[in-house]
Amino acid sequence: MSLDFTQADINNSSDQTNSLETLTEGHVFYRFQNEEVYIDKLLSFIKTGIERKQHILIIENMRTTLKIKSKIDSIFSDEQLQCISLVNNFDYYLSSGDFNTKVIIEYFQKDLSVLKKFNSSIRTWAQVEWASTEPDEELLRKFESSADDFVIEARMLSVCAYDSHRLNPRLNTTLEQLHKYIMTDDTFQLSPFYNK
Repeated sequence: MSLDFTQADINNSSDQTNSLETLTEGHVFYRFQNEEVYIDKLLSFIKTGIERKQHILIIENMRTTLKIKSKIDSIFSDEQLQCISLVNNFDYYLSSGDFNTKVIIEYFQKDLSVLKKFNSSIRTWAQVEWASTEPDEELLRKFESSADDFVIEARMLSVCAYDSHRLNPRLNTTLEQLHKYIMTDDTFQLSPFYNK
């Protein structure tokens, strides 16, 4: 699918995101390889949220935000755009050092509290990144465990996206244990390793 998205393209989407589109709540680990597929899935996630009259919090890096901003501006109406919040993932994951769980959760709760004022359900999508060559596995585990608890308690749908090129097998296994669902560019399934 090309990066040039039209409203018809979104309406007629028949890729594997259909499984994600049927979820109303859950914690999803998205291990992506192809940036074009990633952007298509993100746009589909936004479209589904708009259709369900939800507010959507997108926590994304500046490079990807620039790529999707013009697309969502051309696809969605001004009223629909008010349901989409784009925030810089640097503030979440890097501004206080790699995976400062307390700071990440504080940012997340602050952004969600703003959206909750609209009295509607919320869905979130975050591209998780780190500055070091490899994140501290224990910090990543603590962060994702806290996120999983929060998502379950809030009964919301939350996608945590990770570039597969930056994951070693150990980190990948850790993430599969802390998310109920696993998504790749072309698959969607329950995690066989989820331990809650």
